[in-house]
Amino acid sequence: MDDFDAQRRRLSTFLGLLFTPEIISVLLSLARPAVRLGAGGGVPVRLGGAPLLPAAAAWPAWRGRPLDFLGAVDFTELAVFGAIPGLPQGGPAAFYYASEIPRPWGDASGQRDGWRVFTGDLYPAEPPPGALFYPPTELGATPFLSLPSPQEMVVQRLERVHRGFLAEYEQLHAVWSRHVTSEAPAHQLGGWPDLVQRPIGPDCLYASTGRPLDGLDAPELSEDDLAAVDDWRLLLQLDSDHRLGWYWGDPGRVYFCSRQSDPLERAWLTVQAT
Repeated sequence: MDDFDAQRRRLSTFLGLLFTPEIISVLLSLARPAVRLGAGGGVPVRLGGAPLLPAAAAWPAWRGRPLDFLGAVDFTELAVFGAIPGLPQGGPAAFYYASEIPRPWGDASGQRDGWRVFTGDLYPAEPPPGALFYPPTELGATPFLSLPSPQEMVVQRLERVHRGFLAEYEQLHAVWSRHVTSEAPAHQLGGWPDLVQRPIGPDCLYASTGRPLDGLDAPELSEDDLAAVDDWRLLLQLDSDHRLGWYWGDPGRVYFCSRQSDPLERAWLTVQAT
């Protein structure tokens, strides 16, 4: 995969086929560096397999159920791609989730213990009875430039200013996504999330602050909320994946999200599925 500068030049060429210089400038400013976890070459990242925990940590649980180890990422190894906003500059992180049905969807503050992120020195840990084991799966991490999904608020605002923009942008987004991430499942670190339904930032803000998420429509946001939503960024996106035995929906994805001012341990999780 080309480096980010080369991809940005290529993206500019793609955009020039459809949009005016004004819109091209806006879209290029919105593009976010990200890392795709695919089956090809790249920096090795291992999902599933033997669980890791800090030396003194108890095995995490939710409502009497042990959480399941999803995988660990060593962000130090990803430093070869340069700084990626929203991702740590280094160190490992282990991700856990109560993945068996009924599972938490991250739509209420009381579900907070249904997932955990551990950082620092991590060591092999023996899972307790009841914890699910997912087979070790090595993926290759490669950099790519992500664009906001058509459902994102910033895209919807552009449509209100430039009528007809959205229809062309949906085509562009689909073509660019196939160009930079030609395979499924869509596992990803950082960047814009690949949405199944609606933007995840408002959901993370509402649920993490104890406000109810009712219905299928995105929650209403005040001016203060809009500023707070922008602080929520994708940390890790995990797609349904038969190799690992993950099935979140058809399609379905799990999103770990964090705020840049918070430690990773305070990451919020949300799930989208159809």
